[in-house]
Amino acid sequence: MLRFLRTIRKKLVEQDKVRSYILYAIGEIALVMIGILLALQVNNWNEERKQKKQKAILLESLKTEFEENQNRLNILLDFIANREKYARTLLAMLEQLPSQVDSVETVFALERAGFVHYFNPTLPTYEEMKSSGTLSLIENKDLKRRMADYQTFLEYSYRIEDGNKEPIQQYSERILKYMDPDFGDVNITDNESRKYASVKFDLEAMSNDPEIQYLLKIIIQKSVLEAGYKDRIFRPRLNYILELIEEEKKISLND
Repeated sequence: MLRFLRTIRKKLVEQDKVRSYILYAIGEIALVMIGILLALQVNNWNEERKQKKQKAILLESLKTEFEENQNRLNILLDFIANREKYARTLLAMLEQLPSQVDSVETVFALERAGFVHYFNPTLPTYEEMKSSGTLSLIENKDLKRRMADYQTFLEYSYRIEDGNKEPIQQYSERILKYMDPDFGDVNITDNESRKYASVKFDLEAMSNDPEIQYLLKIIIQKSVLEAGYKDRIFRPRLNYILELIEEEKKISLND
């Protein structure tokens, strides 16, 4: 093609058709420019297609991660509710000793009232997007702001959990005085609770220890406050982030 164009150009010059040559040269330049512009446009289309595909993958990963965090939060809230329930049950028993005691359920409550629970989220995609700069692919500014704020709420949640640790551990150490010495090393799952039947404890001696009742009240109070924060403040924000991710996915599909 280029050889053909050069031949035409040579003939025009030889025939001294200057005006025709100039017009031809302009046309040749225009063709070259159009070719360059088309190549750039095709390249832009390919780049946009790659970015759209990458964005779809990242949004799906973000959705999966935040759904996993949502599930972990729900499980944690169940643990906290059980800790509060067991602490209330024990406190009632210590304030008024029952005539009969289910040793398995009592030992189970004594142990579970002393559990410290932590929310351990997973956010590798979000962290990778921040470090790689691909966070800019997300157009929804509210979504980006909410995910950034999520980190702040996580940090506050951790401080609450860390603040609850000391009185719960004090309680766990306190009740060991009135139980089998090896009980602190026992880790029994719900399905193995029958093994608690062999564990000895002195509930009457515990009832005469005001420190235990005081610590149980602290555990109840802190469990209520922690559950309240996670359920009424933290969980709605997590749910809203998932809604925004879903909206961003729909917008991306329609682009």
